[in-house]
Amino acid sequence: MSSSPEQQSLDRHNATDSDADIVVYRYHYEVHIIAAVLISGAILGSIGNCFVVIAVALSKKLRTATNVFVVNLAVADVTTCLFTPWQAVAILDGNDWPIPRAPWLCTASAFVVVTTIGCSINNLALIAINRWVGITKSRFTTHRICTSRKLTLMVIFSWAVPLCCALTPVVTDVGELGYEKLYRSCTWVRSNPYSRYYNIFVTAINYPIQLIVIVFSYTSIFCYVRKTSQKMARADAPSVSDKVSGGGASRATRKKLRKRQLDVTKNLLYIVLAFVLCLSPYFVSIISSADWSYRLAPWGAVVLSCNSSVNPIIYATSHPDFKVAFRHMVLRCQKIPVDKRSQRYSSSNTEETRA
Repeated sequence: MSSSPEQQSLDRHNATDSDADIVVYRYHYEVHIIAAVLISGAILGSIGNCFVVIAVALSKKLRTATNVFVVNLAVADVTTCLFTPWQAVAILDGNDWPIPRAPWLCTASAFVVVTTIGCSINNLALIAINRWVGITKSRFTTHRICTSRKLTLMVIFSWAVPLCCALTPVVTDVGELGYEKLYRSCTWVRSNPYSRYYNIFVTAINYPIQLIVIVFSYTSIFCYVRKTSQKMARADAPSVSDKVSGGGASRATRKKLRKRQLDVTKNLLYIVLAFVLCLSPYFVSIISSADWSYRLAPWGAVVLSCNSSVNPIIYATSHPDFKVAFRHMVLRCQKIPVDKRSQRYSSSNTEETRA
């Protein structure tokens, strides 16, 4: 998609004229609040996501198929946090990018954020798929799907799609990464004649498909766990032969593992819901042409950026394995112990203990 230089210049001029009537920040303190939240979220997110990566590296119990994507998610989030302060630098200056000799910093920040946020969304979808396979499918199917080669390809895919999305403005005329004066941010420039198409493109790549996958996966898990729990409840009263053969203990073990599955799934679902709540305002605002969308966009972007610091907080407060790992890292500074019972369960029921 291309147009003549004269037409592009006219489109930019018209966009600038229309932007003169748009008020994004009605009060001066708004930009200071946004900058403070961005910097605070970047600091907390960097620390928290580094803890997630270190915890998985130190704990054998956390080295599972699902946590491959959890670590990938943490890497993407910590990268987002490292580049978020440049957004605070951009918004605090009211006229233009405050470092005129290094405009590439703003462009690079926009490029990285588009890539890493898209990668985060993809990883949440992959986590949901992995949980769906591990819980609802047989052990044979799980091992066949969750091979090292396939997991590697999934990780590459999670980065390749948003990377292509970020490269689109670089190699084509559709969109332009850099400093956007209206929002005072390092994103994509609205004066580009195809900026509107790029908004739709970014939203289509990052939001609806992943949302459908996540909703389908967790709905299926919920139905499966409920159905299995009902069956186990009906068979809870052991027969005499079961007592002699130890079937009652076996059922108790299965119930404990099913409860663990449900707890971990709920914790991952909390992460997904938190991300969806952080995601929706921004994508709704950039594809809408209503007047309120201009006011919503910067705040939606702030909430979206802060999501990078939400995931490790959820792990620390809800996920039992990460809670133990973080406690030992902070209080004892030693290698995280391994629960021998979990090892026995893991060796015989790999898909049951995948967290």
